[in-house]
Amino acid sequence: MSKLAMSKFAMGKTGLRVWSCRQVLACVLCGAALITVSYASAQDAQPVNESANRLDDSRAVRTAMRNNPTLQTAVLDLRRINESVRFEEGRYPYVVQVDAGITRRSDTRWSLDRNTGLGDYSTSVGDTVEVGAQISRTFPTGTRGAVRVDGSDSLTRRPDKDGPDYRTSVRASVTQPLMRGFGTEVGEQQLRVARINRSVSQLSRDRVASEIARDVLVAYWELWYSESAVEIETAARDLAKRQRDEAQQRITSGALAPVEILSFETRVASLEEGVFSAQTDQRRRSLTLAQRMGTTEGQSANLLASIDQEPTVSAMPQRATAIEQALANSPEIRELTGQLRLAREQLKTSGNAYRPRLDLEAYVELRALGHQEVPPAFGQIGTARAPSAHVGVVYEWPLDDSRHSAEKTRDLLAVKVAEQRLVAARQRIQTEVDTMLEQERAARVRLQMAETTAGIAEKQVAAVTERYELGAAIAVEVQQAEDELRKAKLRAVRARIDLVEAEVQRAHATGQLLDRIADQLTFTRAQ
Repeated sequence: MSKLAMSKFAMGKTGLRVWSCRQVLACVLCGAALITVSYASAQDAQPVNESANRLDDSRAVRTAMRNNPTLQTAVLDLRRINESVRFEEGRYPYVVQVDAGITRRSDTRWSLDRNTGLGDYSTSVGDTVEVGAQISRTFPTGTRGAVRVDGSDSLTRRPDKDGPDYRTSVRASVTQPLMRGFGTEVGEQQLRVARINRSVSQLSRDRVASEIARDVLVAYWELWYSESAVEIETAARDLAKRQRDEAQQRITSGALAPVEILSFETRVASLEEGVFSAQTDQRRRSLTLAQRMGTTEGQSANLLASIDQEPTVSAMPQRATAIEQALANSPEIRELTGQLRLAREQLKTSGNAYRPRLDLEAYVELRALGHQEVPPAFGQIGTARAPSAHVGVVYEWPLDDSRHSAEKTRDLLAVKVAEQRLVAARQRIQTEVDTMLEQERAARVRLQMAETTAGIAEKQVAAVTERYELGAAIAVEVQQAEDELRKAKLRAVRARIDLVEAEVQRAHATGQLLDRIADQLTFTRAQ
């Protein structure tokens, strides 16, 4: 036994009153440690199916792409807009119309009796059956065309007639707008708007997918860090327990003063708190990851990260390259660019519905009559025996121009708003990329420094432990060295995770994250 240990042992024998107080303190510390251990053990005792709940970053993202309700909403919205495109593609169908009816006509006339020279009013009543059919279509140019066939027969038989008359007519008409509604720019605008909306919706879906993948990866690596922290804290606690047990054996053999056990018990209790705190943080981060993935799987059992999966990072790009990629491929900027296209498209025909109307109308009509039989009525149509033609114009103008000017101003302001949103997003994303690059650079430096510190701390622990075994150092020095090593390891893991998360953030901002998870987005893009 060393002289220093002998002197401490002698102090323990002579200072009975002081030792009694310290015994009380030791009992209190041991009780606190037991309570912490029991609570932590209860947490550890929860049944966890590790094979079912352990996942890597790819599985986490894949599960989120399948289950996250926000992404599913974006996918359903895209499907809805696809139907809108189909609707607009069928905006100008051929329309067939068939109609039939019976008309009773009453007519009052003045008649003069030639014999008496007196006149009087008389009323005649007649019933007519009318049938007709028409095929028409409106074209994207605004042209409206129709072909109509009509036929009629009087059910009222007059004495001066020797049979019924069957009347038929065929009319081909066309109307061409010259102002309001003229041209394909107006006629096909809704189709173009629907297609731009579909493009914007696709970009919105990709932006949501990239954001979800970013959030899931950040949550996953935070869980990975918390599990690493649990391992480091648990390893430190187990080492402290072994050291306490060894110290107790030395006290029992008389090689160490009883008072020395206090520092070991204090350290064990402190490290138990650290383990409990790390386990609580792990549980919280597990629930966060489950929420990001869109699954309630983490509510009943802990999700676990693949701790053997070492986080890897790529080389840090040049600032100019990263900013250029972000401005060209950022999901948010691409979506805002699509919204600007939509606003400009709507501006092209803004106020058209309130412009003056000038329509050119024309029709050609053939009439025929069949006396007592129907076939002659159709035969006369073929020979164009009784043709008619008409050409005319219709002009209509609103006396109040307020709605036209208001709609034009509104859509012009919508374009300016979309432009400013795009400018603001470009400026913000450029700043964000600069910030992410700085964070990434700082994380690389901190990682290197923490790993260097951890290496030095390991050597320090080995040296102090050797001195303690030789009696040249006290237990507190060993504990301090071990505590510095534990902190250095935690800092190194934290710096590595910060570096990974900074790269994930940068990949999202530059659009590279979408390419990274492209195979996991196949099922959403196919919808």
